[in-house]
Amino acid sequence: MTNEQTPEQKAADARAEKITFGIFGGIVLVLVLAFLTMGLTGVGLVAVATVPVIYILLVLMAGGKA
Repeated sequence: MTNEQTPEQKAADARAEKITFGIFGGIVLVLVLAFLTMGLTGVGLVAVATVPVIYILLVLMAGGKA
């Protein structure tokens, strides 16, 4: 068995990786901005708000099987 990927699969993997880094970068940016504007309360609010988003991403990565 080989683990060779077609160029289309490589492109799709690269695109998914860029989207993932973008999402994580956005979350970090929002946490920093919340800390700068509201202190630790802002970080807590953002953290609580991102829990459902993380859950949805995990479900999607698992193939939609909740």
